[in-house]
Amino acid sequence: MPNKDVPTFSGLILVSGQDRPGITQSLMQTLSQFAVKILDIEQLIIRDRLLLTVLISLDPDHAKAVSDDLALLQDEIGLDIAVDFVQHNDAKAGAETLRVVIIGDGIKPTGLAAVASEIATLGGNITAIKRRAKSPNIAIELELTIPNESIKTVQRALATVAVKHRIDLAVEPGGLTRAAKRIVLLDMDSTLIQQEVIDLLAKHAGKAEVVSQITSKAMSGELDFTQALIQRVQLLAGLDSTIIEKVREEITLMPGAEQLIERLHEQGHKVGVVSGGFIEVIEPLLKSLKLDFYRANQLEVKDGKLTGALLGQVIDRKAKKNALEEFANLENVSISQSVAVGDGANDLDMIEAAGLGVAFNAKPKVAAAAATTISNYDLSTLLLLMGISN
Repeated sequence: MPNKDVPTFSGLILVSGQDRPGITQSLMQTLSQFAVKILDIEQLIIRDRLLLTVLISLDPDHAKAVSDDLALLQDEIGLDIAVDFVQHNDAKAGAETLRVVIIGDGIKPTGLAAVASEIATLGGNITAIKRRAKSPNIAIELELTIPNESIKTVQRALATVAVKHRIDLAVEPGGLTRAAKRIVLLDMDSTLIQQEVIDLLAKHAGKAEVVSQITSKAMSGELDFTQALIQRVQLLAGLDSTIIEKVREEITLMPGAEQLIERLHEQGHKVGVVSGGFIEVIEPLLKSLKLDFYRANQLEVKDGKLTGALLGQVIDRKAKKNALEEFANLENVSISQSVAVGDGANDLDMIEAAGLGVAFNAKPKVAAAAATTISNYDLSTLLLLMGISN
């Protein structure tokens, strides 16, 4: 809550008690008798209990009169009013303002305590705590100042705490940086959509089991993605290209996907997809979603049949990172203002390169390497992690 431009002398007023109409009005009328300025104000009501904080600037010579009038107001309205006047020193040089968002289906005190402990270990100080959402999951946002630590250092440290305590957690810059234009690049299979496209194609080719096994190992990082992709595509040789249309109809979006894209566009951000799947299958869906950027592999088709080969560059782990950089350049956005989301080992490079890299219901190897995780199947959760109401 504190304002960075707090003058030399200020007063913090804390009002607490049973909520009812007219409390804020009475407080402001009392303060209006003095030459004070409101620097910050925040109100919280939980189970009809009020907690109202007001930060004011004032002349030090008026402090006693303000305090006396607030004591009279306390008796009049029957609430507790505390006031703290303080002479300020300059803020610590080099301190960076960060925001930490914690999301969970009921956050346990041990998890929040572990986060706070790690922040303290890093030399940080929590300056505000707010609830940003309560349904379907609770989201709590911490504002903190932390000196001489890069955001990546803080992300890595808190990610370890998040995994241990099974909470979703993101660390982002505070201030105007957070609200500036950003690009969000999503993986396709098992991220934007619920299926793996190559597994759907394999089912029609009668090769579902063997392809699914290879897919699982590739996504877990047990097999080289490029070689695994080539091997799986070869198993599709001879499949009639008309099957592509059928597979499109079998695709379903991940819950929250449309909401995510719409809200990001409303906020002025750009959204893209980079996929190890196939452009012939997914392009109509991507166009219908009005995505700003996409890259995917291309199947070779001859005489109406899949040849079992690919055309052009394979979209692998390195290519996904390159796509993130290309997308950022096209939109004239710094890579630090990018968000990358994926679930497989081939997403790791772009997740690590992005300003906010998110592992979405990811394989253990990916979740362990990512700074942020989403462990529920609602893609709109990403909005809360980015500080956007969903």
